[in-house]
Amino acid sequence: MSLWGFRFLLWYVCILFVQPQNRFTFLWPLRIANLSFIIATGLHVLSCLDGRRPIVRLGPGTVTALVLLFFAALSQQFGVYQISPAWNNYLDLIVKNALLLIMVEAMATSVERVWAVQMAMLFSTLWWVKGGLRLSALGATYSGDRLMGLAVSMIENPNGFAYMMAVFLPLYLYAFQQATKKWIKVSFLACALAAVWIVFETGSRTGLVTLIAIGAFLLPYYGKNHFKALLIIAATLYLLFPLTGAKNRDRFRTIPQSIAAFFDPSDEAPTKARTQDEKSADERQAKNRDTWALIKAYPAFGVGINPDSTKYVDRFPMASGQVHCEILMAGRQMGFIGMGLYLSFVGIVFFGGMWIRRHAAHWPAVRDLGWTFQIQAVAIGVGGAFSPLPWHAPMMILVGSASALVHVLKEEHAAKMERLAGF
Repeated sequence: MSLWGFRFLLWYVCILFVQPQNRFTFLWPLRIANLSFIIATGLHVLSCLDGRRPIVRLGPGTVTALVLLFFAALSQQFGVYQISPAWNNYLDLIVKNALLLIMVEAMATSVERVWAVQMAMLFSTLWWVKGGLRLSALGATYSGDRLMGLAVSMIENPNGFAYMMAVFLPLYLYAFQQATKKWIKVSFLACALAAVWIVFETGSRTGLVTLIAIGAFLLPYYGKNHFKALLIIAATLYLLFPLTGAKNRDRFRTIPQSIAAFFDPSDEAPTKARTQDEKSADERQAKNRDTWALIKAYPAFGVGINPDSTKYVDRFPMASGQVHCEILMAGRQMGFIGMGLYLSFVGIVFFGGMWIRRHAAHWPAVRDLGWTFQIQAVAIGVGGAFSPLPWHAPMMILVGSASALVHVLKEEHAAKMERLAGF
């Protein structure tokens, strides 16, 4: 039962990432995602009861997820401007993804299972790569040269598409490193390059900044251990970048000015008409400023999971709607507590990966997976600063995986010590 429960969990991850019901609409009434998760949970509980094992594993990921559920419930009930305590889309996202994290940590009871979760995400996101390349070939763009996203909720717009491609780029490079056959290595290297090309095609400044941050962390490691692959990647990117649309390249050139304006906004009236990109940057800066002011005004529990913005829009006019910064959205929902929980999740992935690298130095495949976790945490930290939805599924799965792998390695080390001691 345990194995079949885990298989249904992997199937749920695949459905979550591919969302076939958007393409094959007859699947909507079947609720295949919910059904898979319910079956996985049921089989896991029965297996634990039969084997007299704990149903959940109280690692750092699960504990933080339980704290998130607790404070989300408090904010839902007692948020200052919460519309009503009824179920809503924001609460649905928090509850489902927190439970997913808990189940990943509970069911990934071996190194092989943690690896299987990563591979399920990898092969599911190949659908994104395929779709992105196809849309690029068809010229499916809007607002100039910007590549549209796929019919998947996480990547349905260019910024979201670029953000998720950057998050999973380290996983493609991990598969490239670990492959033993040349054609498999070449295939995963091509996937990594395709992911970068998709980021270029989206024209997303968020995506490009995230790629630069990832590159800064990857360069020392690849320069030392995969110098030939690094040269191939650099040469290919040098050739690919000029092939992207001229308007996208123009957008990328505005990154330094946008960053400068974000951190040092000017109160002077513009002397010339603002472009759409400049207006977008101004709006993001204003939304972040007002949302931060709103959080400081209500630091304990925020203003509610799904607040009524008409109650505060007169004082914080730009803090309504979606704010393109995950940590600020978390703060608006649950105050400083929400911001702390968000940072805790990112920290679990990053520092968990660091711990794995240090304690699995004798096991290259696991050690490199720890490095992959760290790079993905960097991608979430940088890309999430410009994304509107905290608590998204990829981050929560990574938190559960990193936390589970740390627990597994500690158990294996303890068992080894017992054997050496003769117990």
